[in-house]
Amino acid sequence: MPVAGIVEGDWVDLAYRGEPANSRLLRTVYEVCLFRTLRERLRCKEIWVEGADRWRNPEQDLPADFEDRRGVYYAKSAKLLASDEFIEPLRREMTAELEALQQALPSVAWLKISTRRGGQITLSPLDAAPEPRNLRRLKAQIRTRWGVVPLLDMLKETVLRIGLLEQATSVTHRYLRAHIHNTPSRG
Repeated sequence: MPVAGIVEGDWVDLAYRGEPANSRLLRTVYEVCLFRTLRERLRCKEIWVEGADRWRNPEQDLPADFEDRRGVYYAKSAKLLASDEFIEPLRREMTAELEALQQALPSVAWLKISTRRGGQITLSPLDAAPEPRNLRRLKAQIRTRWGVVPLLDMLKETVLRIGLLEQATSVTHRYLRAHIHNTPSRG
């Protein structure tokens, strides 16, 4: 497996098991490093994935004359120029499906919607489904191949190493900030 440019920095210590001379690359750690490297290279357009242009940043990738020639570009990509031409059929379809759901709900035996508290929904418990035939064999095969992988530990370590927590904000922080700035001072 190619390791150069993929397993780097702090990941090197985690990626290998055993003595340095006879070390073995751990597949799970390698996959995390691979996806991390793939993400970075996709971001800077160092590599290209077919069909990836659907999720690009339009501010960076639109032609300079896009506003002047919008109709031409929309025609080339077979997209609708007017948003109403897209929204109205979708709205009609959603309305029809919601009406069909509303008509079907009274006939469903395992669902009850009461008039208390604005329509409390109660679902009766379903019978347990039988265990799939090959589930035990599948679990045993996964256990022999991968061992017991602490996925939560791996996720936590990945979140800490790529700095994901720096991108997230606490709901409490936003709540306090909104209320502190909007509350008149007392005194």
